[in-house]
Amino acid sequence: MTPLKIDKPINGEFNDVVWENCVKLGALKKDFSTAGVYAMTSFVAWSLDSGRLLIRLCGGEEKRSMRCGLLYFNTRTKKFELTDYLRKLNKTKSEFLACAEPVDPLPSEADLKTIFEGLDRQLNKRYSEIVQKADQDQISNLREAQRNWIKHRDEGAKFYVSVFPAAEKEQRRLQFLCDVTAARIETQPDEAWEL
Repeated sequence: MTPLKIDKPINGEFNDVVWENCVKLGALKKDFSTAGVYAMTSFVAWSLDSGRLLIRLCGGEEKRSMRCGLLYFNTRTKKFELTDYLRKLNKTKSEFLACAEPVDPLPSEADLKTIFEGLDRQLNKRYSEIVQKADQDQISNLREAQRNWIKHRDEGAKFYVSVFPAAEKEQRRLQFLCDVTAARIETQPDEAWEL
């Protein structure tokens, strides 16, 4: 992991600071926020221990050809970080769901299974609520979007565990599933529940 200490206060300048550090750490090669082109910063997810915030930055000459990169803001050290997982993810051309790696040691496999089962129940309840409130013509889109999300979740989990030793793979897979499922539960219906 390559941490980088923040030199400036974050208050009103967070976007400038995050882009600067994104380039310094190598998540992207160019600071699109200063180049007068399209530049977007979004918060993707918190780690389960709230120690890291996963940030996605995208920029380019036009919206259709934007390049994206991910990095963490560690809330405990107040540093931006790029882990092996994010380095590998930033190099791939494929779109994967990304998770925020926790700072603290992972809970036991049994505890992670219990957490995931609870989150999965919450997600199913949330999905049912959204489908019930949807117009009839939106339901097929919602179902297709949920199937696509599950597919991307599973692909993202395979990618994520590929950077860890065999002994950690199942714990990391469960941690990934917990992380992205918790983020999905918080997604507003008008954001990403439809195609």
